[in-house]
Order: sequence, then C-alpha cells, then structure tokens
Amino acid sequence: MQKNNYFGVGIMPKKTKFNRFFEYRSIKNIYHEFKGLCFLYDWLDTNKLYENQREKYKLVPCGNNPIKAILFGPMAIGAVLSLLLLIACVVATYSEEPFPWWLVIFTFSWNLFFLNLLPITARYIPDRVMYLDRQNQTVGFTFEIPGCEQRDDLGNCCFKWEEIVCRLTSKMGAPGVMNYFPEISHIDQDKYPKTIVTGSVVELSANPVHCYLLWECYVRFMDLSKPLPDVPVYEQHRHSDPITAEFDKKNNRPSDFWVDFSIEQQIEIRDEILEDAFPYDWLKGREQEEVIKPWQHWKAEPERIEQLTWKYKVKRLLIQLFIGFP
Repeated sequence: MQKNNYFGVGIMPKKTKFNRFFEYRSIKNIYHEFKGLCFLYDWLDTNKLYENQREKYKLVPCGNNPIKAILFGPMAIGAVLSLLLLIACVVATYSEEPFPWWLVIFTFSWNLFFLNLLPITARYIPDRVMYLDRQNQTVGFTFEIPGCEQRDDLGNCCFKWEEIVCRLTSKMGAPGVMNYFPEISHIDQDKYPKTIVTGSVVELSANPVHCYLLWECYVRFMDLSKPLPDVPVYEQHRHSDPITAEFDKKNNRPSDFWVDFSIEQQIEIRDEILEDAFPYDWLKGREQEEVIKPWQHWKAEPERIEQLTWKYKVKRLLIQLFIGFP
C-alpha cells in the first residue's frame, strides 16, 4: 500500500480540511420547460433514479458507454447535410440552376428523425457510472467488476466505502509541466483493476487543487456524522435525509433557500470559493470551519434568474433543425 501523502502522489486521506463546498444547480430550470421539436426530451435523463435521490446517491462519472458514441454519428451527418444546404443557398444567389429543395426536406427530416430517436436509444443504453451510497455506506458500479461478490439493493456490484480510496496520480504533460488527476478505486487495484476511475477534473490539471476539492466533496457526502452540505444541488432533497432534516429544523433553516439564486450568482459563489482554495496550504493548513448557515453569508438576487426568452427558443429550434441535438 502506498504511503498517504496529501501533496505528493499517493493515497489521499478520507478527511476534509478546506471545508468549502459548493455544487451549483438550476432549481428553477425553466429551460426544461421548452422541449422544442424533441418530443421525448424527458427520456434523455437516463440517470433519473440517482437524480431523484440525491440525498442517497452521488454519481462519479466513468466515461460514457462506448456504444453511445454511435449515437452522435447521425448528428455529425446532420451537421454535414446542413453545411451542404448552406452552400446550396449561397450558390443559389448567383446560379440559375434549380434550387435543390430535396436537400432541404432530406436534411430537416433526417435531423428531426434522429432528434427524437436519440432519447429512445439513450434510455436503453445505460451509462457507466460509479455511485456513492450515503445511506448504506457503499460504492456501487453500473457495470460488471470481475471478482466482485457483494451486491447492493439495485443489484449492482458494490464495495464498502472504507475499501475505496483516491490516489493523487500524476503524469508529464507539456514539456516540464506535471498534470494531476484523482484516481478513485478499490484499495486493492491489482485484484479489482476495473474499479479504477479517473475523477472528472478538466480545469487546470497542472494544479492539484481541483483534485483535493473533488475528493473532499465525496468524503463529505459520505460523512454520516454531518448533514448534507448546504449547497444548491441538495436543496430539494434535504428533507429526505434524516440527519439533514433534523439539522435544518434545529437551526431554523429558511425553506427553499437556494431557489432564488440564479445560475450566474451560484457560479460567482463557486468562483469565490475557488479563489480561497488556490492559496490554501493543503499540507499544513489548519482545518477550516465549514459554512453551515449560508443564509448568513449570501443573499439571493431573484431578479437575476434566467428567463425563457424568444431568443433562447429560436436558438434551440435552429440547433435541433440543423444539427439534430436535443
């Protein structure tokens, strides 16, 4: 087993030191109200079980099922057809040749057909995900893990949370630049190599701060000695977690506190926390106190909540017609 090392490459401890958590989510998501020409838009939510029980499950993306890549083929073809249609329109401005109306019909028919076929196919091709189960203190996988014997209440392979670790791995990127990645897996990687999942850290991989933040987020979620972090992503699920519900009642937490925060304002709060994360001494820094009463720190600006404008609707329809993307 590798020696624990919070800054070097090795197993990261299951503890939180920075204690600043924020996951934004549009609670008044008016954009979902306009489905445009994709009549089966709601079917695209293939992780509905986990989304509806955020107080219990937290997803760790493992990369899409390779079969799903096939679903983007029709979109690429639709985009090429739309490009040809655009060229045909330009040529028609100075050519006396008959306009190819068949291309218009074929392009739009192709995109609209696959636009509504995508939700059906996506629904029956499951995502590859690792998920943390807060209530049962297990970590499950939606795909098969050779050698795994334990099953959770969803029938999937799972391991005890105490058997799961995160290694801060690194590899050389650009000349002289080291890139860092959080690698989450069973502690015995030799026995269960299929459990290795690289955490989704796309920003500034040359700085390990995002790795620390991601792992602390997972560790904090699985900590049953505390309520769920008071962040927008759990707003509509706090009452379903007994520990959290009791905490909110005891502290007279305002109901639906995050509902009136726009995505823009939420991102500003996230960026504010990120600014504090970079100078923080993750190795020797003193453990910080968590913000458990955000209503004493931030005030909602409901006038900034996104509106479903006609510009958005037109843009959405054009994307659906010319690319076939929902």
